[in-house]
Amino acid sequence: MESMLFETLFRNLQPRLFAYCCKYVDDKEMARDLVQECFINFWENQDSVTLSPEAYLFTSVRNRCLSYIRSQKVRSDYHESVRLQIREFEFHPDTPDPVLELYMKEVKDLLNVALNSLPPRSRQIFIMSRFQGLKNTEIANQLNISVRTVESQLYQALKHIKKHLKDYFPLIGLLFNLQ
Repeated sequence: MESMLFETLFRNLQPRLFAYCCKYVDDKEMARDLVQECFINFWENQDSVTLSPEAYLFTSVRNRCLSYIRSQKVRSDYHESVRLQIREFEFHPDTPDPVLELYMKEVKDLLNVALNSLPPRSRQIFIMSRFQGLKNTEIANQLNISVRTVESQLYQALKHIKKHLKDYFPLIGLLFNLQ
């Protein structure tokens, strides 16, 4: 499929696929990402697609949505389990848990590695937001940049950290409010 046909297909189907995806997924940004992933997958595998492009894309979006919902359920269950473990730890703080302490040290070390691999401005904004508790407007005022730039830098930093710490992110999110 040449790029002009693909572009036309994208322009015509993307709004409908996005609306369809939003019926499954409440998060509009995630819905946009899922639809985008389906188009990318279609582009990469178009030679092997036997259905009409529209049927393929709608089926692909539905399947991605269901997969996303399943992963969110697993993540939610995991969050709840970690919350209960942390709550138990809070009730008995005098009882050291060497496994939890080791895990926490490992997570903090990995987080530091991920933070240090960020560009300096992104790292600074992330630290101001998540560790110093500043609001986006406060950060923008202190650094003399727009709030939109702060939001964009935070988004990129979170994306970077999620990528590097995907196996640990639910716990990091709970501990450092990164979500």
